[in-house]
Amino acid sequence: MMGAGAGAKHPLVSTDRVTATPIHLRHGLPRTALGLLSGVDRSTVTRATGEIRGPGP
Repeated sequence: MMGAGAGAKHPLVSTDRVTATPIHLRHGLPRTALGLLSGVDRSTVTRATGEIRGPGP
């Protein structure tokens, strides 16, 4: 069991998260490339874009 405050933190600030989502959706830039540009892992970009997009239809 994790203690309070344990777990992953979002290294992407909100503006980066909001910016990465339309770039990925409109231009099809892979999340790996967005991660390299932002200095984070692909999984972080995937999580951030999912939070911004919200649940699917």
